[in-house]
Amino acid sequence: MKTLILLLLFFSPTVHALELTGEAYASSQELAQKQSLASLSESLRVEVKSTFESTSNSKGLLKANQVIKSQSNLPLLGVVTDCVRKKQGEFFCISEIKTNQSLALYQASLKQLSHDINQLWKQQTLQKNNAVLRYRTLNELLAKTVQFEKFATVARLLDGSRSYSAPVFSNQVQTELLSIETNIPTIDIATEVLTRDLPDKTYFVQPPLPFGSKHATQLSRILRDSVQSKIKATNNLPQANYFLKGNYQILNDSIIVTYHASNLKGDILASRIVKLPPAVYQNIRYQADNINFEQLLHEGYVVSNKFRAEINTNYGKEDLLFSAGQTIEIFAKLNQPGYFYIAAYNTAENLSYLLEFNDVEGDRAFIQYVDADNVNRWISLGEFEVSEPFGTENLQLIASNIDLIHHVPATVYNPATRLFHIDSSSTKTAVLKTRALKPKKKKSVRSAEATLTYTTNQ
Repeated sequence: MKTLILLLLFFSPTVHALELTGEAYASSQELAQKQSLASLSESLRVEVKSTFESTSNSKGLLKANQVIKSQSNLPLLGVVTDCVRKKQGEFFCISEIKTNQSLALYQASLKQLSHDINQLWKQQTLQKNNAVLRYRTLNELLAKTVQFEKFATVARLLDGSRSYSAPVFSNQVQTELLSIETNIPTIDIATEVLTRDLPDKTYFVQPPLPFGSKHATQLSRILRDSVQSKIKATNNLPQANYFLKGNYQILNDSIIVTYHASNLKGDILASRIVKLPPAVYQNIRYQADNINFEQLLHEGYVVSNKFRAEINTNYGKEDLLFSAGQTIEIFAKLNQPGYFYIAAYNTAENLSYLLEFNDVEGDRAFIQYVDADNVNRWISLGEFEVSEPFGTENLQLIASNIDLIHHVPATVYNPATRLFHIDSSSTKTAVLKTRALKPKKKKSVRSAEATLTYTTNQ
């Protein structure tokens, strides 16, 4: 018996030990808990991206990488949150995922989802002669398959070795849905389909972005505004408990628009898909600008370690689209004491510059220090009113636990723009300069990067 037990232990699959945390301070326990979960979600996103971009491109990893690019709000299971009350009525919360506790929950969810997907697939097959019923079943099936892919992404990370495959993939379901869909002659009818029979919730609606891009387009704005007009919607992010997040895929003869309704935990409540013929979007800008630069900025550098940096706005950090006159506030956060500076890029104007934080001479003007008292607290970098020139702005936060005074890229002050332009020939070379000047990796030296993209229009 002892020998059998030893053999079972020896041949049992090892669990990849991984602990992810998110921390936050806030004026109430509810807000601190919500912010710590958001920080944990960001930590999970960075860990997944780092793992899947630094390992070999097997089919499972490619699929997971695709999921993380299109759906950043991955589901959180088995989260343990501890909160304590600090001085002056402030609350501190830490939310944590531990592999041993959470992996079993993800695997159980995947097993149930797999069963549901099998049943729904058989059900829609029997409904071939009833297009209405089949359409509803396929929509439910689409939500299940997308949810499976997201759960599988996290399980793959926690497990460290296994890959998980659904009995039916989301793209198969999309193909079936599109095959029975009637022609979509206008944007208005398209968004009627996208919002039909959604759960009766109040949603924060995000603009659908071109697949694989963070840049909103004219089509993104038109679709979002039309969707908002057909459901209960709010523009106040803190008041939202449900989201409509979408993307669209550009094909040779059409554009496929997909929207997913989800809650704060990342659970998908419903999925909808429509196919737009060229006549619907022929006079609308739908192509994302500067894809090569975007990939360089958002995918060219990933750090996954205990030192983390985050950048955000009062409207969140995903799928951001602002209009003229709108006021946005930008925030930054470090989870350990450290230093950071922020570079801004406008590719339409070929403009790269550093944000000023301090009214002093020299490079110290660009560096912000976060001391121990402000760790895990959102630091406001100021409010900004949206104005010309309109287009896409990209912010790149470079952080380290050592002083960055000797690592700031060279700048030249431009009186016309009243900005300190990075001394480079293009935005691309400016990004490379910020990364080249990061401190060398040593055990005692930690660095991190966070990026934020938003689009402005009239």
